[in-house]
Amino acid sequence: MLKNKVLYMLEREKGNIVTGGRLASSLGVSRNAVWKAVNALKEDGNEIVSVPNSGYRLMDTNDTLSEEVIRENLETEFIGRSLTLLPTVHSTNRHLKEMDTTDTPNGHVVIANEQTNGRGRRSRMFISPKNEGVYLSILLKLDGLQNDIRLLTICAAVAVSGAIEKVCGIRADIKWVNDIFCNGKKICGILTEAIISGELQELSTVIVGIGINTGSVPHELGGIATSVREAADIRGIRNRLAAEVLNGFERIYCDFSEKEKHPDIIGRYKNRLFIVGKQILVTDAGRSYAATVVGVDEKGALIVRCDDGAVQHLSTGEITLN
Repeated sequence: MLKNKVLYMLEREKGNIVTGGRLASSLGVSRNAVWKAVNALKEDGNEIVSVPNSGYRLMDTNDTLSEEVIRENLETEFIGRSLTLLPTVHSTNRHLKEMDTTDTPNGHVVIANEQTNGRGRRSRMFISPKNEGVYLSILLKLDGLQNDIRLLTICAAVAVSGAIEKVCGIRADIKWVNDIFCNGKKICGILTEAIISGELQELSTVIVGIGINTGSVPHELGGIATSVREAADIRGIRNRLAAEVLNGFERIYCDFSEKEKHPDIIGRYKNRLFIVGKQILVTDAGRSYAATVVGVDEKGALIVRCDDGAVQHLSTGEITLN
């Protein structure tokens, strides 16, 4: 589609003026066709300024997702090399679960501009409005790799927090097991789901879903949630952020495939775990109790000390800060 090609060229020169003649010549179309494509992009919400007798400038704050720009920023060998960008979907995780993935490459990624039924842990709703976040899912075919789902979630948390810090310039911390926080508020959720082989009843495929808030935060969530725009006061980073999440995830996934490197993954996770030493309320198996966070063990379970002095290693359950 011509308008996507025009947007890609403007993205590559973001903040600079690109002449209509250059766009027309590069794309093999008329200037009038370029003008119509630019107007269509503006109607889609893109921040493009038409400069009389000069050309078009895509503003630095423009935050439209572009498959071409994401691909251009990838440094991976397989994660995201097969990629689908959807304008809207019920859920990127659900989309992959409903696909016949027999011939889908390992590392295939689905990214959506909007989710109408985004989900978090325990089937909680994850609000995913149009143009306001990075919503993506990664398909992983384990092929005999050890299948510790919790450790894969930990890998994703480390990758996402590192990507936010690198692209957005803000510190990102982790709340066990799968939430990323900035300035004391949640900025990202991660949902890892397993697919069991029907014939062998073995874990064969894992889907890692990641949702990062980048734009406005709904008023009703203002006390507990934040976004890149709110925490770092920047826009126009969704493509780079999506690519860096995939870059970081592939690097740590390669470590995941080598068991001797698991302690390093846990160590990197511990360094971002901001709840160590804090009082929490644990809810597990229908009961709740107060405890203090001690750390995480070699398998990623949360170590807590109860008020009676007993030490527990939690592999399931929910925690809230007291």
